[in-house]
Amino acid sequence: MDGTLVAGDAFGAFLLGRWRRSPLRLAAALAAAPLLLLDRRAELLVVATATAGTTDAALRRRWREHAARHARAGGVPEALERLAAHRRAGDRVLVATACADPLARLVLDALGLADVELVATPYEHRRWRTPRASAIRGEAKVRALRRAGVVLPVDDAYSDSLRDLPLLRAARTPHLVRPRRRDLPRWRRALGGVEVLGPVRGAGPAPRTGLLRRVVRRPAPPRGR
Repeated sequence: MDGTLVAGDAFGAFLLGRWRRSPLRLAAALAAAPLLLLDRRAELLVVATATAGTTDAALRRRWREHAARHARAGGVPEALERLAAHRRAGDRVLVATACADPLARLVLDALGLADVELVATPYEHRRWRTPRASAIRGEAKVRALRRAGVVLPVDDAYSDSLRDLPLLRAARTPHLVRPRRRDLPRWRRALGGVEVLGPVRGAGPAPRTGLLRRVVRRPAPPRGR
């Protein structure tokens, strides 16, 4: 979802907004951040600095407001059009994201995708304690799809992030959405030819020769099932 259907990180943008509005929360986040170098589980402690003291109802309201703003500001038209084409073809479409499940669902709702299946990070807000969550990134995203009943390999997978390399390797046809130019050599080594939707970030006009031409395969229309 993040960087593929919508530009940017929906959950990260929410946290940044909370910290910017509260010097106290920002100071707590900066104090907790060095712990990430020692233990990745400290990520939830950093998250808690943005949400501590917030009731469930208030957090839900703020997530809904943020999701609407985020969707309005950052929809990725190339990916949204391709998603619509898959749905018209009768394909099963799932959105798999490391974003917290409640926020991810609200972002999809704001994009008009309320009926699209979602596989996201299970997230439990706790007002005065760190939230419970286990982010689905990398191989964990592939395992989460299996738990959702998805039979691998899937026909098509879309992403902008190298973290999703396990997911794209689990697809018969991988697709990149607005990838970073600096990542193209790694994508080429890992996947060979791959379709690129939208512009390459950090790049001018696509070159006629060289790296990009070797990486990119011409788009193919979605296949009916």
